[in-house]
Amino acid sequence: MQESAAMTAARDVWPEAEGFEAAPGGWTFRVGGGYAWITNSGRVADDPEGLRSHAQRRIPAE
Repeated sequence: MQESAAMTAARDVWPEAEGFEAAPGGWTFRVGGGYAWITNSGRVADDPEGLRSHAQRRIPAE
């Protein structure tokens, strides 16, 4: 998934999403006081994690 598509899909769930960074299997991004993820197929995290590295580990394999 390209960054622009990831941003659009993530902001449908998390309007405040910013700071996107590519990760294995998708992207991580900042939300509020934590980090969330989106997979390359468009699945978005329901709950943010405390650290970007935690969000990266939570990206499910597809």
